[in-house]
Amino acid sequence: MNETPTLPTGDNSYADTELACLAGAKAALYRWAETIATRDTDKVLALYAPDAILVPTLSNEVRDCHDSRRNYFENFLANDGLVCDVQVFKKRVSRKLGTVVVGGLYTFAYRDNGELRIVPARFLFTFERIDEQWLITGHHSSMEA
Repeated sequence: MNETPTLPTGDNSYADTELACLAGAKAALYRWAETIATRDTDKVLALYAPDAILVPTLSNEVRDCHDSRRNYFENFLANDGLVCDVQVFKKRVSRKLGTVVVGGLYTFAYRDNGELRIVPARFLFTFERIDEQWLITGHHSSMEA
């Protein structure tokens, strides 16, 4: 007989795991924002899963492999004084656990020919725990309308 297993009353294992997933993804989001400020392409790329999909803020090209993500970040991170400030985010963990979706708003600031440029944008990240670390498996970002 195939019955769906149920958690015993008072068993908080799912809730504990859900909280751990949400905490891991939140930490990964802020680690990404901090790493952007280093302007180190290799450090930023290390935060992405090998098969991650990137739909970047300042490009219309969907990036689905390491080389295309590298190309984008080499150009994006070349912006002088680049920083990212995460302002608002909402998160959702999959019922199967292990995948967390985080969406919200962030702002990029950098110098363009000596002038400060502010780019408010919205984002949607998916994070998965792969080989004991939270990696970005999907990242969509677009300038606010």
